[in-house]
Amino acid sequence: MEPVRKPFFSNKAQVERNAYALLFILTAVSVLILYFFWPFTRSMDLAVTLHGMSNRPLEFVFRGITFLGDDQFFMIFFSILIWCVNKTLGFWSAFMLLISATYSNFIKDVTLLERPALEGVEHPAGSYAFPSGHTLTAVTVWLYIAVRLKKRGYWIWAAAVIVLIGISRLVLGYHFLGDVLGGIAFGIPFLLFFLWLSHLIYTRGWHEKFSFPLLLTLAVVIPLILTALLPGADPPKILGYLCGASLGYIIEKNFIGAAENAPLYKQIIKVLIGLAVLFGIIFGLGGILPSAVVWLGFTRYALAGIWVTLLAPMVFLAVNLSTRKSR
Repeated sequence: MEPVRKPFFSNKAQVERNAYALLFILTAVSVLILYFFWPFTRSMDLAVTLHGMSNRPLEFVFRGITFLGDDQFFMIFFSILIWCVNKTLGFWSAFMLLISATYSNFIKDVTLLERPALEGVEHPAGSYAFPSGHTLTAVTVWLYIAVRLKKRGYWIWAAAVIVLIGISRLVLGYHFLGDVLGGIAFGIPFLLFFLWLSHLIYTRGWHEKFSFPLLLTLAVVIPLILTALLPGADPPKILGYLCGASLGYIIEKNFIGAAENAPLYKQIIKVLIGLAVLFGIIFGLGGILPSAVVWLGFTRYALAGIWVTLLAPMVFLAVNLSTRKSR
């Protein structure tokens, strides 16, 4: 798969301009609502009303929708992409998730705004509300994949899932309206900046100046520095996974080259083995490498990342579930 370059949204100039205009309008409207109607967007009365719209069947549906923005879903989704579909798409989509989640958590730790206190709704300990991380990462990840695929059907899916995830966060009582609008207002500019930077790096040939040892060094050093600087319980997990996945991807791409395609029964076995080990690392090693100790949690998630992008492909080759790509 080719690097992200302009045009980002369509090879048709008018469609490309329309896409930029739409994203600008969505960002501007979100910012204006937040600026002029801030108290209303964080009103408990509004939060209670939206949460009250839910009933048992509807709550079940929205929990399924909000799962499309959960870390567990993305771990499964990106792992399957890397092992069975397209490792470049899988890795860079995961990379987008991890850096945008770090960005979201940083804003949360700066704003320190509480979630709505609603009866029967439990929130993660030490987790702040603004912006909605589910909404922000839905915007960045699903639209990034749409940019890579450039297919109308997927654009429709991406738009629908972003809207539904945002609504689900309100109906389930996890966020105020302002938090969801904040996810849009911060998510779209972040996505556009990432796309612009990717285009700049490749069109100016900067990526060719990064040697293999330098890439490995950056994959380790940058997450370590950010983990030391950023507060909160989530950065060590996110950045640990980013460190491990980046290391594994760089090494696998240069020395292993496992093919993603395989007969269906082998794909199913790959997914079952791969996910079993992945969640075995994340949950099974929790007692030995607990997240409560920053660098132990970082190490555990780094191992999970290395498993997905390097060790699992090596195992699949060893047991004849994959073949090597021709070079």
